[in-house]
Amino acid sequence: MNRVLGVRARLAILVLGCVIPMATAAGFLLADYYQRGRQQLVNSTLTRAQAMAAELDREFDHNAAALQALATSRELHDGELAAFHTRATEALANLRADSLVLVGLDGSLALSTRRSYGSPLPKLPRTPLLAKILATGKPGESALFPGPLAGKLIYTVGVPVRRDGQIVMTLNATAAPEQLDALLAAQQLPGSWRAGILDSQGKIAVRSHDSAHYVGKEATPALMQHIAQASDGGFEAHTLDGIPVYTVYSTAPRSRWVVAMGIPLDELTGALRHALAWLVAGTVAALALGLALAWRMGDAIAGSVQALMEPARAVGQGQLPVIPLQPLREANELRQALLDAAQQLRSAQASAQESADRLALAAESAELGLWVRDLEHNQVWASPLWRKLFGFQMEETVTVHAVMQRVHPDDRASAGAVLTAPRQRYHTEFRLLLADGNLRWISSRGSVEAGSGGQPRLVRGVSLDISERKQAELAILQKQQEVTHLSRVAMLGELSGALAHELNQPLTAILSNAQAAQRFLRAPQPALDEVTEILADIVAADRRAGDIIRRLRSLFGKKDTQQHPILASALATEVAALLRNDFINRGVALRLDVQVADAEVLADRVQVQQVLINLLVNACDAMAGCAPGTANVTLHCRRESDGMLGFVVSDCGPGIADGQLERIFDPFFSTKEHGMGLGLSICRNIATAHGGKLWAANLASGGAAFHLTLPEAA
Repeated sequence: MNRVLGVRARLAILVLGCVIPMATAAGFLLADYYQRGRQQLVNSTLTRAQAMAAELDREFDHNAAALQALATSRELHDGELAAFHTRATEALANLRADSLVLVGLDGSLALSTRRSYGSPLPKLPRTPLLAKILATGKPGESALFPGPLAGKLIYTVGVPVRRDGQIVMTLNATAAPEQLDALLAAQQLPGSWRAGILDSQGKIAVRSHDSAHYVGKEATPALMQHIAQASDGGFEAHTLDGIPVYTVYSTAPRSRWVVAMGIPLDELTGALRHALAWLVAGTVAALALGLALAWRMGDAIAGSVQALMEPARAVGQGQLPVIPLQPLREANELRQALLDAAQQLRSAQASAQESADRLALAAESAELGLWVRDLEHNQVWASPLWRKLFGFQMEETVTVHAVMQRVHPDDRASAGAVLTAPRQRYHTEFRLLLADGNLRWISSRGSVEAGSGGQPRLVRGVSLDISERKQAELAILQKQQEVTHLSRVAMLGELSGALAHELNQPLTAILSNAQAAQRFLRAPQPALDEVTEILADIVAADRRAGDIIRRLRSLFGKKDTQQHPILASALATEVAALLRNDFINRGVALRLDVQVADAEVLADRVQVQQVLINLLVNACDAMAGCAPGTANVTLHCRRESDGMLGFVVSDCGPGIADGQLERIFDPFFSTKEHGMGLGLSICRNIATAHGGKLWAANLASGGAAFHLTLPEAA
């Protein structure tokens, strides 16, 4: 349960709501001022880093220019390496380098000012700078690598040496990373800052702090990642020695060496922290004073409210307490409201008890069982009559599972779908299997009450014993089936002439074929082949007569309804065959229009045949007064919407009077002089029992159309 704030807490919140927004606004102003100053410092530092990177390129270019001058000397051109060794040693004083070396195209050292001329020199294991110069034909500088002579980390600036326009070797000025210390010191950065120069491979060449320890090591992964993404920029990170800094870096445009400067975050945020500390101190002081005043005011208000708590509880229990006057005007208004509420509550309790008594009496008189299901706590309350209906003892706990165990096994699926997951309003009927083996029909209605979140919270409902009504419905259904059977028998009388004519043809064929066979057999030499063919014709005619009798017996037999998938085209063809001679005798032309040859309906074959025969016979009767040759009946078979198949019987008679379009389906209503008025009523009941519909409509061109729709088999 959520706690409700008291008056003291609400006044405290009021103080907080006044002081904190002002302090927050001041904090935002301070932060904005700090951010502007910080950005200005970062921008100026980036400018210094860019200038230092450009100076680094100029340093390399200075050495490259001096080397190019030496590379064109006469001694080197003539191959006088001893004399060139002397000249190179003298030129070294004007370069920021430790030595000069000549490197052959195969990586061998031809000369080094670190050794006297003629001393044996090693071969370089890797020559990336040599490969670069050979590829571009231009001067270049290397990344840090171990020197072949001293084994210490060095870097070189090299230029090509040409003879007759071809590069024959390179002249290189090698230097230890310490040569760059002066360039870094010239920046005069604050002592707490961290700065360094990285070679083109991201290795530290020189550093402002503990340089000897970090030379040759790779920069932080964060710095390497940002260098790969942009040539210049800044970001927050930690240095290799763990100091949080804002790093600003710039990449030299030509050599791709990098200058990085780290501003300690403490220096960036120090002024802001100092100002915020004063702001926090002032805010705390204002809050303390405001809360103290709010608390005292809250005591005065809460005292009056608490003095009314016990009288309020007494009112809730239906009592009429004595409530003393309070020092606050609002509290006295509440006192008077409590006294009025006590009077109204007494009246409401009396009315509620009267309503409950009336409801209980009404439910008992109507034999309604009441129940309430609490979905949140999974509890069920039920009235005594409901317990009696479902077979629960008064002390027995009612659960949904226990209720479902009493439902008939054939009804559990449908009843469970409704009772376990009810909709907003529902109505369902199911059977109970009682302990003595008897069945009891129950009608259950209920409604769902939603909680604050829109989820179902309570289900309230009533249950009624409808066993007598169900027994009456079953009796009516049985009578209806008997009437349906009688209707088919009556129809048999109407079709007897057609049946006699239908059977006359195969019987006549059997007689004539038998007489012909006798004549052949009396001949001196009987033609047995002819006799065999005659006997085959007799068998075929006999089978045809048998088919006619079986179709009529199935149509007028008294069997239970059995629904199966049946070809709609077969139903139409069979009915047309049954009525063929009757239509001929009446001078009516029957046309079949089957648009769904392979579609099946889920139906009882005999009952659907009965409906179609009734509709077709009615169509013939409707055209009794038509001129010869003008009476036409059409039986359409087509697919409708929503998974239904439709049969349409249309005629060209006078149609149906407007006031009789629906009445013709009423029991015992007939437009025929000697009609019983049951045919169309039974047909509509058959259609409804199959999940379909039957209706009539007049045609614009004259005549009427009867529409029968049935579910299409899946």
